[in-house]
Amino acid sequence: MLAFFPWISTALVSENHNLQAMFLRVLAPAILLAAAFPQASAHGTHSSLMALLDKRLAVQPENARLWFQRALLQFEHDDWDAAAQDLAKAQRLAPGKFPVLWWQGKILDQQGKPHESKAVLDGFLAKSPNHSGALASRARVETKLGLHNEALADLRAALANQPDAGPDLIQETAQALANRGNTDESIRVLETGSARLGNVPSLQLKILEIEVNAGRFESALARLKQLEKSAPRPEPWMEKRASILAQAGRPGQSNAAWRALITHLNALPAAERNSHSMTLLSERSRQAVAALASSTTPANPPVFISPPRP
Repeated sequence: MLAFFPWISTALVSENHNLQAMFLRVLAPAILLAAAFPQASAHGTHSSLMALLDKRLAVQPENARLWFQRALLQFEHDDWDAAAQDLAKAQRLAPGKFPVLWWQGKILDQQGKPHESKAVLDGFLAKSPNHSGALASRARVETKLGLHNEALADLRAALANQPDAGPDLIQETAQALANRGNTDESIRVLETGSARLGNVPSLQLKILEIEVNAGRFESALARLKQLEKSAPRPEPWMEKRASILAQAGRPGQSNAAWRALITHLNALPAAERNSHSMTLLSERSRQAVAALASSTTPANPPVFISPPRP
């Protein structure tokens, strides 16, 4: 149910273990409403939640938790100034009870003030050095400031301090490692995350991307072969194989792989073959074959295209 509101799960990273119960208790009606009516617009959901919080605040204006919740909702709606004001109220009413500095740092980052953001996040992390969310936030700011070594150290720490990390943090850390030339560690991070989370396509795709960018074509092709065996649809992986072969400088093998994909697509039942995704895939395949025939390998072969839906 929390998936309807990413900012709720983000807020729960804080060290206040009672925060989850508080969010569910106050916002459960709105969450259930959104689940029952998924067609509701984001603006409508925001308005409903704001109305609920404002109603509670009219009765409990000194409730710091409600002001903190309201700040997170304002943040999610990109209303940075309002979010900052609500955070200040929460801090005034309950100093140190909520991770206000973390969110203030995030707001400054969104406002295009990376130096100010880093200073605030530094202050927060001085007292909460193992806060995974704040470490990741500071890493993003440090990247903007060109402090890549510091950003990598913070991402490593963020991942180490969040044993249940999701795909986004795993991929972000892996990419930072790859950017700094730590290819082996990058792949280990992704493989560890994949083993824990199960078959997450985005993690597998990121491993392939990093291996290809590092010139490890044989490893990427071997991994791709295993993925193709367990995939519900082989077409995305067939396309990737043809593209990787082109990037590896093997035009003959790439041409054969593209033609094999075209033959496979032509043999599909009409309903599948004529679907939008398969029609686009067929067109890309024919363009790749034509380019190879004219000895002009596509400048940007479609290696990492999301798997098409039949």
